[in-house]
Amino acid sequence: MSWQREHDRAAAGGFYTTYTTQLSSKKYGMQVEGKTWDYGDIYAQFLEKRARHPKALLVWSGDYPTYQKNGTTDYYVILSGEGFGSAADANAWCSANGYTTDDCLAIDLQ
Repeated sequence: MSWQREHDRAAAGGFYTTYTTQLSSKKYGMQVEGKTWDYGDIYAQFLEKRARHPKALLVWSGDYPTYQKNGTTDYYVILSGEGFGSAADANAWCSANGYTTDDCLAIDLQ
């Protein structure tokens, strides 16, 4: 997972000035969706999302100001990697791709 995060860092940097969508955020030991998440589960979910959305990125929340402001700095975050000019456009993408507001949200990383 460290390799994937480092690999995706440059592409994620583009989302300081534009929106993308967050598809998931999980941390090791988190109990949600009927299981306790480990690194293998988190990476498997990333691979599933990337199979559906080829531009998907895996980032560490602690590396980005938007998560630092919210105090959520210990999560692995899956981003769609799609760019949008506004939060409304990003949220529309979520709906168009079958995601609910519980599963997908507009985000910029600044």
